[in-house]
This record gives sequence, structure tokens and C-alpha cells, in this order.
Amino acid sequence: MAIEDQVTPAQWLALRQGPWAAGCYVATAVGGKVQQVRELLALGEALRQEIERGGEGDLVAEVAAAVLGEAPMDAAPGPSPDDRPALLRAVAAAGAAAGGLAGGEVYRRWLVGLARAVAEAESDGGFLGFGAEAMHAAEQAALAEVAEALGLLGISWGLRSDRFYLPHTNNITGTACNTLAPS
Repeated sequence: MAIEDQVTPAQWLALRQGPWAAGCYVATAVGGKVQQVRELLALGEALRQEIERGGEGDLVAEVAAAVLGEAPMDAAPGPSPDDRPALLRAVAAAGAAAGGLAGGEVYRRWLVGLARAVAEAESDGGFLGFGAEAMHAAEQAALAEVAEALGLLGISWGLRSDRFYLPHTNNITGTACNTLAPS
């Protein structure tokens, strides 16, 4: 049975809005429209990779396929920093909608992984690539807020690789780890 058939229409909407909301929340943390476009392209690529991975009956794969099959966030012209509170509420709603579902925990961690992919899509600062930060402090803070909205702050998370999460460098402390330390 498809995931869409197992949830209410409101839950399905929240689940579909989650990836765009998480990505847009981080993309609007810092930078201009050009940087946002590049970061949202990274989000689209991460969604496409999830579909290629497959996983019939998998919450994450079904949501990724549904999201790519529709216009993001009701075809809005693009997120702005003024939209950030609503985006974070949409992230929290997506996490709540996934709560009782098989694969709900994986979905919530996937949203954080998508937000992280967006944050890492563009280097910030520097000159001709020298001295640039891999992730701006405002994006680090936004990423922590997304994780907190999903109830994952301080819990192991990262980019999804099959069913496992890869270790990463904590961009808040700069150390190799498996957790996002509270700032």
C-alpha cells in the first residue's frame, strides 16, 4: 500500500512540503537570490538521487518522487527571509506527520540531510575560492534549528546512504563526529 494511502491528506501535504521547507529554510539563512538558486538546485539533485536509489513502499522515496512531480511550495516565486518562520513550522509539521509511520525516523533524518546538502552547496566568503567557509555560521544555526524542529538535535544524523548515516565533520565545532552538537 502506498504511503499516501496510509495518511490523511493533511499529513501527506505536510510530508511533501517537508523537503522544500527544510531546504528553503537553510537557503534563506544567508546570501542572495543567486546563492539560493544554487542551493535549491542542490536540493533538487539530492531528491533525484533519492529516487534513483529506489525503495518501493519507502516513505522517503515516495515523498521524493511526489515532491519532484509537483511545483515546490505551491509554485511560489521563491522563498524570502520573511518566510523563514513559516518554513520552520512546515519542517516541524512534516516531522510530526512522519512520527507514527514506518520509516518516520529515517524521513526526519533525511530532512536534516537534505538541509545539510543545501548548506554545503555553496561556499561563503573568501576571494577566488581562498579563505571561503564550507558552511556559513548562519547556515549552521539554521541547520541546528531544522534538527531541533525535527527533534534530532544532539542525535546521530547525516546524509543517507542506503539505511545508514555517514559520519561527518561537525561544522559547528569542526570535529569529526556523528552528532550535531547544540550551539
